[in-house]
Amino acid sequence: MKFLFPILAIKQSKHIKRSKTVKLFTFVLLSIGFNACQNNNQKQAETRVAQDSVTSLNTDTTVITPPKEIQYSLALSANALQIINQSNGSTNEIGVGMPLEQTLATVEKVLNLKPTIGTNSECGAGPLKMATWDNGLTLLFQEKKGEWLFVGWAANQAKNPALKLSTMAGIGVGSTRSEMESAYVIKVVKSSLGYEFSTKTDDLFGIFDGPDKNAKITNLWSGVSCNFR
Repeated sequence: MKFLFPILAIKQSKHIKRSKTVKLFTFVLLSIGFNACQNNNQKQAETRVAQDSVTSLNTDTTVITPPKEIQYSLALSANALQIINQSNGSTNEIGVGMPLEQTLATVEKVLNLKPTIGTNSECGAGPLKMATWDNGLTLLFQEKKGEWLFVGWAANQAKNPALKLSTMAGIGVGSTRSEMESAYVIKVVKSSLGYEFSTKTDDLFGIFDGPDKNAKITNLWSGVSCNFR
């Protein structure tokens, strides 16, 4: 019986040592597992950050599309010309009295065509400077106080039919008398020029090539003119 306790003590001591060893081993395994999880989570987080960065980069990238250039067209009008914005339909007017340089620069930009410029000294209104385009348009300028000013326009047969001009109502050289009368109130007289017409307000003039409803407009003008009767 004397040796029973020491033996038990020895057994218990061995058991305690084994228990501590097991616990230490278990702790080491848990630590390794925990660190592995931490590393794995960190890698996943880094991957998510990288992906988020790419997503953010793709999301924040803005593609800048340059605005389309606005297109303009020209329309005939009584004692003026109308510049039409093709994008929204708004209009601006070139009225009589505008200086020659400013008028020509504006019309050239709209038509993208350059005119032929000359002076006619035999017009009834006195010398007139004329700018003529291939679309049949002629602008007339009269000198007043040393400056040439826009005073009228004339529309004749265009060299290129695709370029011909018309009023906002669609009337131009080639339109019929029936079409003219559906858009304007006119009076027609037989003159040395032919079947000459004018609107009721006397601000738009022209010539038909005949007397009937199918007669076509050969010339159209407004403002100061240079017609020889």
